[in-house]
Amino acid sequence: MVVEVGVDVARDSTGRWRHPARWHRARPDLTPGDTPPITPGPAI
Repeated sequence: MVVEVGVDVARDSTGRWRHPARWHRARPDLTPGDTPPITPGPAI
């Protein structure tokens, strides 16, 4: 299952996310193979 989520990139001083990811909707029109791989962001 592929879902669409919204995230805020704000982090606290220890590098933890400040806000939770929020569910937007299911994407039945996509398969996991249709999505790009997740790449790590810059280290803080």
